[in-house]
Amino acid sequence: MDRFPGFNAQINRNAWSETVQIPGRIYSLDGKRFVAVNLDRMSVPSDERGQWEIRLNEKLAAFTPMTCLTASYVLLESLNGKRKTSTVRRWLDELSLFSRTVSEAMNGQRIAVITLKMYQWYCSSKNASQQKLLRSLLLRWIEEEAPGVHPELVNHLKTTAAPKPRGMIEVQNAVPAERPFSMSQVRALIDNIEQLYVSGDFDAQTRLLWRMMISEALRPTQMSLLQIGDVKVERDADGKLVAVHLNVPMVKQSGVAARDYQQSHRLSPAVSQALVEHLEFVNAVHGSELPKTWPLFCVRLSGDRKTPTTKRTSVGIPDVIQASRKKIASLNDDFDSTDLFNRRFKHTKLTHLAASGAPLDVLAYAGFQTSTISLTRYVNLTEEAFVAFEKRLEPAYQQIEAAFRGKLIERNEATHMDPEHRIADPSMVDDVGACGADPCEVLACFGCYTCPRFEAFTDGPHERVAATLLAEQARGLASGMPAETLLLRDHILSAVRRVIQLIED
Repeated sequence: MDRFPGFNAQINRNAWSETVQIPGRIYSLDGKRFVAVNLDRMSVPSDERGQWEIRLNEKLAAFTPMTCLTASYVLLESLNGKRKTSTVRRWLDELSLFSRTVSEAMNGQRIAVITLKMYQWYCSSKNASQQKLLRSLLLRWIEEEAPGVHPELVNHLKTTAAPKPRGMIEVQNAVPAERPFSMSQVRALIDNIEQLYVSGDFDAQTRLLWRMMISEALRPTQMSLLQIGDVKVERDADGKLVAVHLNVPMVKQSGVAARDYQQSHRLSPAVSQALVEHLEFVNAVHGSELPKTWPLFCVRLSGDRKTPTTKRTSVGIPDVIQASRKKIASLNDDFDSTDLFNRRFKHTKLTHLAASGAPLDVLAYAGFQTSTISLTRYVNLTEEAFVAFEKRLEPAYQQIEAAFRGKLIERNEATHMDPEHRIADPSMVDDVGACGADPCEVLACFGCYTCPRFEAFTDGPHERVAATLLAEQARGLASGMPAETLLLRDHILSAVRRVIQLIED
């Protein structure tokens, strides 16, 4: 007796031949061009990975030849100016897994018709996201009025609701590694990244990648799509950095290629400086200024694995993350490398902004969302989460010892004695220290206290800096700002106090 009755039902060949017409070419939304169709092997432009190589006959080999052609027709028609490449790629991967799993359960028999029983059997062991993916493809199949889906399954899909995936807040509260990082943890991670950059373990490209992911919540896909021409650097008359604006492609927009829909974002000062240093790095590797259409992340090691070189295609952002996160985690016992992944950093940024009182439109802009509907997936504001969040913040007050990462020196011992390397106090009357490398002009002088390149002077007016930070907190308290906002610079205050303590000792 067949495990899935009806799987080998005969398809009306005349009706099938009239419906299933494999196009000779398709129009790619991602590439804005026509692509020749080849069921054995074809390459389609993709926002996510540059090019996607499709082997339809190979991926759909568990279907009978006629049903394989039908499935290919549905997928190709979806690619033909109707769906983005990333959507069709996920559909094909899920359909391939479904067909191979069902075929194996039938001892290798090929599937002619997808039945309700086999659909329910497969979905019983899959999560809600996989069920929704397969369901959406089958509904697309039905929309094309193509044969190969049993009438019982057609009726079932049209009359039942899609399964609801487990909410991200529920996942975060159940899985500690999915929860947002505390502010002290984020600072520690950024310190680690800067330390690796200063030591030469990270090049400017790897450093920028992590800073964009942590501070700006950019997705790997967005970073791979960025081009040199998307960067706008503003400098004053003296050549000092004023601001950096970045045109960011908006991914996951239905029916719109990512680079056809971009938003301009002004980057934070620290990330701006990292981006400028990265541009200097890639131009030096290339030997001249890069063309505007080249990818922003284009540096990789040559065949000897030692010499950096540039290429016209973007590096694999997930590969760089995978390789470099081990070094970041190795500097801190609190992290495993698997704790550091893109989605978690986006949750972290939006949760901190929400806790600071940011309105929904600000959260959407900061998270590169075009609407506020899905923000609940990224902002963990449950009561339980707040309790855990506060507990994770407690160690921040016990890390004064580790807050100052530079060194304490006499004024005449500075690595660079010239005025350009001196760092003035807030009143611009005296110097609190000097920069041991090239001054980045970011948050001087406050941010310098947490920078490993900072050389604090033993006779510097550090008490004046601490008083300025305390006065800033007092003004915020008087104006009714939330506690989370008042403590945004608390780690800097801790570093200043540590310098004062070291001088006293």
